[in-house]
Amino acid sequence: MLKWLLFIFFAFLIQNRLRIFGFPLTISTALVYYYGVKGIHRKYRTDGYVGSTAELKSTAFGAFVGMLEDILSGSIIGPALFSKGLIGFFSIITFTDVLFKWTPLAGGLVIAVFTCIDGTVFAALRMLFSDITPNISVIFQTIIIQAVLNIPFGIIFKPADYD
Repeated sequence: MLKWLLFIFFAFLIQNRLRIFGFPLTISTALVYYYGVKGIHRKYRTDGYVGSTAELKSTAFGAFVGMLEDILSGSIIGPALFSKGLIGFFSIITFTDVLFKWTPLAGGLVIAVFTCIDGTVFAALRMLFSDITPNISVIFQTIIIQAVLNIPFGIIFKPADYD
């Protein structure tokens, strides 16, 4: 568990300090994805069911990372908690019930889609539950750039028994 806490710390440190093209990174989304795919083993895919333990652990980890992100942002608690929890849950489901096999291309595309889902859910919940009225085109542009920047993480981060 200490290893994951260090990963979270460094993800937030890099995410808050480094900007590419003026846009913030979403390394926390990549970290939640990584935690989820590390919980997948080939033996689960043979019978088509991962089991609720892996799904619950990944969802709880994503929710924890999201809660820390909400606390650090100084705004309402909930949008990142919910969106990262969804990413944790879907990272297990995607490679067990939807794709059945991890490939570098699938990993890159899945993390790009997950980054889009994370950004969209986060922005929608922030707009719904707070007084924020952001520019939709800027949000869309930010989400797309963050998704493209996360693609290498999806290619590199693979399930544990693919090493």
